Amino acid sequence: MRTYISTIGYYDTRVVRPVLDHGLNAGDEVVLLRPYNDDEDGDSAVTDVKQIFSELGPDVNVVVTQITYDDFATAVMECLDVFAAAGGETIANFGGGPREIFLAFSIAALVANEQIDTVLQFTDIDEEVRELQLPELIQSLPVKTHETLRTVAKLDGESTLPTIADKSGQSRSTVGRHLDELEAAGTIKTEKRMKTRHVELTLGGRLQLFRLR
Repeated sequence: MRTYISTIGYYDTRVVRPVLDHGLNAGDEVVLLRPYNDDEDGDSAVTDVKQIFSELGPDVNVVVTQITYDDFATAVMECLDVFAAAGGETIANFGGGPREIFLAFSIAALVANEQIDTVLQFTDIDEEVRELQLPELIQSLPVKTHETLRTVAKLDGESTLPTIADKSGQSRSTVGRHLDELEAAGTIKTEKRMKTRHVELTLGGRLQLFRLR
């Protein structure tokens, strides 16, 4: 079972295309987030989504969830509740939709990152569906790992454990422990080739460095 979660505005394509590209089976659920008391144009888009999926054959459940639009904190928590209630493989779709709730949806997705299996985006410019990787921003990094992370960034690109230890003036065993913690936090990714551990900074790592400035 899959649960697709998407904001929806006036255009059904931004919801339908990502779902069809990723796959749709009987029993899947599509959750459409709409601002509370949205207008009739939004209703038309929802009707189109329901009709398209019903014509495809599989027994797909399309659910409309209204999100508070005039209280930001409440909107974020309501979006989090939607992610918490999702069953099976959870797919977040950033295809656009009402500005009033899109930021709340985005923040909720960052917080619920570990519960989301796939992130999709339908682009307006080339009308392509792309798969994204959300950065880990919630977890705080231990102070002891900061220098190791900064050293990885200074090496600018892919580096190795021995190089990081040499440039940071730390032992290889200490750097190895730091890399384990940094990788668990999503700030780096590592790969062992032969006997050498290669290290690369992630988007989450770059964002964490911005916070440490």
